[in-house]
Amino acid sequence: MTALSGDSLAAALTAGFHCLQRYRDPLNALNVYPVPDGDTGTNMLLTMRAGVEKLSQLNGATAGEVAAQVADGAFWEARGNSGVILSQFFKGIALGLDGKEVCAGEDLAQAFRSATDAAYRSVGNPVEGTMLTVIRWVAEALEAAVEANSGNGAGDLLALWETGYSASKAALEATPTMLPKLREAGVVDAGGMGIVVILGGALLHLTGGDAATADLGLATAAGQIDPSQLASISVESDFLDSSVESEWGYCTQFLIQGENLDIEKVRSDLAATSESLVIVGDDRFIRVHVHMQDPGVALTYAVSLGELDQIKIDNMSLQNQDWASGHQERGAPKDGITLVAVAPGEGLAQLFRDTAGASIVSGGQTMNPSVAQLINAAEESGGQDVILLPNNKNVSITAVQAAERENESQNLHVVETSTVPQGIAAALAFNSQAETGQNLQAMREAVEAVVSIEVTRSVRDTVLEGKAVNEGDYMGLVEGGLAVVETSAEAALMAALDGVGLEEDHIVTIYWGADTDQATVEGVSENLEAQIPGIQVDLVFGGQPHYPYFAAVE
Repeated sequence: MTALSGDSLAAALTAGFHCLQRYRDPLNALNVYPVPDGDTGTNMLLTMRAGVEKLSQLNGATAGEVAAQVADGAFWEARGNSGVILSQFFKGIALGLDGKEVCAGEDLAQAFRSATDAAYRSVGNPVEGTMLTVIRWVAEALEAAVEANSGNGAGDLLALWETGYSASKAALEATPTMLPKLREAGVVDAGGMGIVVILGGALLHLTGGDAATADLGLATAAGQIDPSQLASISVESDFLDSSVESEWGYCTQFLIQGENLDIEKVRSDLAATSESLVIVGDDRFIRVHVHMQDPGVALTYAVSLGELDQIKIDNMSLQNQDWASGHQERGAPKDGITLVAVAPGEGLAQLFRDTAGASIVSGGQTMNPSVAQLINAAEESGGQDVILLPNNKNVSITAVQAAERENESQNLHVVETSTVPQGIAAALAFNSQAETGQNLQAMREAVEAVVSIEVTRSVRDTVLEGKAVNEGDYMGLVEGGLAVVETSAEAALMAALDGVGLEEDHIVTIYWGADTDQATVEGVSENLEAQIPGIQVDLVFGGQPHYPYFAAVE
């Protein structure tokens, strides 16, 4: 193999995402630097997922176009320190492959050099022993291999990828020697392992393996890491004790939108008062992730530059206490807050698992789960507090009844989501580190912020809400009410969306069902983007029966 086509690169990156998904929990457990907030795996997964989802809209694209789409999606959904750095990693890859039809060996080396530069620039005070080091070691190994083959081409691309992967593992093993906190904790760097996992999953795909079931044989001081067993991760007890005594402050994240923004000045100004800073963007949008004792300082400064969005503030001191407690009690059932979601299709079920670690009850329209099924799922989730997402108006009453049952060891709460899009919005707002009351409020507010559309087919002639509906017609429902009647599912979806009043700053997510083909839904997306330039359309395979389309408008 001398080069990767755009489709091959897309498949490899998708496989890397699936491998990252498998390793999410171990990465969360490893996360001890710069703050033990226990979400490195989740942040990297959600950041990369946003990029990979955009690939479903491509067919026959060039390597440069594939890389650009992944980078764009990752920027807008970057979460946490590790997620922001990962988004810049993909931005660098895209810059290195800009204009490239395929990705040859020299291109791969150039892309990783560009990725290294972008990742290091994103951090106010780059620290070795982190994911930055892993990315840099890969770039240097690729450049050396390409130079060694000078005059004979870059050699076999698969061998070159193996060289980069080997370098990433060597860098990961070296991270504890570079960072005292990692050495004290007896672990390797979580973000660095995330990079290794992505490269390893991609390599597995390129060599015919299955990234979704991968065991890459990675290890930390305590031994081999089993990606299916969280208990295989442990942290030194002395480090746990000392970490609780540290002063952590607040992790503050936000997006600045303005005109003629000077990212270098913003980086310089915030670095003067911050303990950790990651900042990326351009002259119109700047994403900031900063650790400070007073989050108000950063927000006051930022609001003087433009509009603020996606503001998130976490108390790292409380996170640290929860994290340390969780590690000290590893191996025993962990009381906490968990999520149970009702999902009508495997694609949607996987989405709930990926976004919020939810336990799944299969069901929905025409297959309503019982009270017993919901209670059993809640008990199996292991949480002291469990939030139920019914995701269907006919299941809501069942969920409420389940929550009313008496159980001294477990509390059940219901966020009464009537549609799957509402449920997904609520799941995205779920934070396992937050208090139950905070979660319930945030999730209910998220439900209010989304407009739900459902498309289904009539099984008989009828009249609904003054509209004649014939057997076989497609109905577009908006917030559960009949809005349009059309002769095709796509026409019903487009008409329902049109009735919502779409604008260029809206985000439309379309979840396509089991009987809908990808090419058709991609055509719908292209029509929407042509009608409303600037609108963001995301496509997700839901796999739901009976409903060709669910859609969410935000």
